[in-house]
Amino acid sequence: MSSYYPIQPELVQKTYYREMTPNSNLNQDILLYYEFEPISINSDIHVIPDACQDLMFYMGKDQKVVLGNTPTTRGIYSFTPKGKYFGVRLNPKQTIIQYNCALKQIVQQPFVNVELGCTLDSKFIQAVFEAVDFEQRVQICNEYFCSQKKEKSLGDEIFATCFDSIIENNGLFLPDVIQHKTGYSERYIRELFYKKTGFGPKKLSKFIRIQLLLQHFSFEETPVNIDQYGYYDPSHYYKEFKSLLVITPAEYIKEFLGRKNIKRKYLSY
Repeated sequence: MSSYYPIQPELVQKTYYREMTPNSNLNQDILLYYEFEPISINSDIHVIPDACQDLMFYMGKDQKVVLGNTPTTRGIYSFTPKGKYFGVRLNPKQTIIQYNCALKQIVQQPFVNVELGCTLDSKFIQAVFEAVDFEQRVQICNEYFCSQKKEKSLGDEIFATCFDSIIENNGLFLPDVIQHKTGYSERYIRELFYKKTGFGPKKLSKFIRIQLLLQHFSFEETPVNIDQYGYYDPSHYYKEFKSLLVITPAEYIKEFLGRKNIKRKYLSY
C-alpha cells in the first residue's frame, strides 16, 4: 500500500463502512476501495481535506456515478439517507483516469457528474452496478483499472517524485529539495501540480500534512512533534489545524478518539 493513507473519520463513524486495498499493481493509482451506508436519516457528513479524488457509485434505483473532490476545509457532504455507496479513492499520482477538462474547474465542486469530469467505459460502469457484493465490485475494478494502465509520461514521473518528497518530509513542500531531485524550476512544478490535482503544491501539502497528523493521532502511541511537521510554534499549528478542520486538535481527539486517549495522544511541545 502507498505510504499515504488518507482517512475520513466521520464517514467511518456515521455509516456502515468497510474498505479494501487494491491489487498490488495499482498501488500508485488507487489508495483504497470502500463501501458505506449512512446509519441515520441525517446523512450529512463532514469530510476533511485529503488531497484525493474519489469515483463514487450510488447503488440505489437512480444509479449514478460522480467524481468526488477533496474539500479545502472540513465541510458537509450530503448523501442519500440509507443509500449504499461504493467508492474508489484515487491516488493523486494516478494515471489510469483521463480527465475531460482542467482539474482547476472540477475541484471547485464537491461532486461532478462523471461524464463531465472523466472518461470511464460504460460497460465497466454497468458491471459495477450489476455486481452482487462489495468483493465482486472490487474485483471488477481491479481488472478494469489494470487494463487502463499506461506508460507514465515524464510529467507523471516528475509529479510522483514531488508528491513522494512531500510525504517523506511530513507534508512539507520544500522547493529547494524538489528542484534538486527533479532539476525543474518551482514555477514548472507549480504548473504541474495544478494540472495533476487542481491545486498548487503549497495548498496540497497542507492537505497532506493534516492527514499525516490525523494518522499519527489514530495509529501511533507517541506524542507528535510539531517541529517535525514544519510548524513554527504551537500557535501556527493551532491556526492551520483549525483553518482546515474548523475544530481544534483537542476537540478532534476528544470527539473521534475518545476522552481516555486525550492525554496519551495529545501533543507535547
